[in-house]
Amino acid sequence: MGLFSWMKKAARQDEPEPADSGPVQETVDELAEALDGPDGAARVDAARALLDRWRAGDVQAAEAIVGRLEGLLEDAEPQVRIAALGAVRMMRKPENLEKHASAVLGLLADRAAQVRTAAVWTAARLPGPAAREQVRALLGSAEEPMRFAAACALSDQRDPAAVPQLAAALREDYRRQEALSALLSLGDPAALPGVAELFEDESLGELDRTLAAAVLARLGDSRGAAHLVERIAADGDDRPIAAEWAGRLGVADAAPALEELAGSDGEPARGAALRALGRLGAPYAEERLLNIATSADEAEDLRMDAAEGLAEIGSPAAIAALRGLADEPGRRSRRCVGWPMSRASSGRCRRSCSRRSRRTRRKRPRPRPRTLPRPRPPRPRLRPRTRPRPESSNST
Repeated sequence: MGLFSWMKKAARQDEPEPADSGPVQETVDELAEALDGPDGAARVDAARALLDRWRAGDVQAAEAIVGRLEGLLEDAEPQVRIAALGAVRMMRKPENLEKHASAVLGLLADRAAQVRTAAVWTAARLPGPAAREQVRALLGSAEEPMRFAAACALSDQRDPAAVPQLAAALREDYRRQEALSALLSLGDPAALPGVAELFEDESLGELDRTLAAAVLARLGDSRGAAHLVERIAADGDDRPIAAEWAGRLGVADAAPALEELAGSDGEPARGAALRALGRLGAPYAEERLLNIATSADEAEDLRMDAAEGLAEIGSPAAIAALRGLADEPGRRSRRCVGWPMSRASSGRCRRSCSRRSRRTRRKRPRPRPRTLPRPRPPRPRLRPRTRPRPESSNST
């Protein structure tokens, strides 16, 4: 090989390879055109894509799917009808929900079981007593999946009519964890006897027992809070769940165990402990959370957990740190810190933190209703849930 040809080859090797731009994302207009097309599979993909973009805050995607909702709710493809029901759940204005109430209630009798289940969740969101009564009537349905879906949907609306069906579901292994989660959302004292009986069952697994303990704590039973503290200190598979719910339910006695867990490198439940410390407003928690959130040496997931804890504290230093994280290069960092940043900036965290600090001085704290997202990974894998994906808050 000659000198010049070698130099040319070396120069070509030193040139950076072009970055992989990845698949080209379809535009909203292209997705809208697919929704109007004859290809059923393409309509399903387009409806799901537009709904996902709406959840991410894309106003054009919202307009594209809302303008076609009437036809999508009657589409021949079941998955398109399910996506349309999800779009209705995204709406917040009563007048917009009312426009589609008749179609939604009609889908409660759809030929596809998945569509009927999705319609239950959407019908529970509709304004007015008529829709609520139709969902309550499903508690007596001959189909067990419809009865359970109705109970879970009603629990999200804080309707006590869901208690008997959810209490009965506690006896079924494949329904138990979702029933406990629904009772956590509902927070009705009428569920206490059934949950307490389940909690004392010697054959109950630790994951289920810890969820039952969270419900007890939610309902003001001191046995629940004590069990959560015990499981945080233990090295079990249910440790992340115990830490998460101790923070959400304001279990002040868990602070020492959470502090120790938050300082344990490599512990799968460490992120849950960081979030919980922020929710509790524990002493010295802010300094620890600031150090982790702003450290480039920590894993990004852990930094985002610390950011959520800072959002709960909502102090000037916490907000400044969140702004710094939002300005960091990298789409993932900006996306992950968006929710904590918006929550802290709105002042909701500071108000909730103030209420929580007053509450945690009581001997038996009363937990606030669940308003935050479900526990984030890392956590043990639970049984599959039948609930539709939670919708983001929009003003449509």
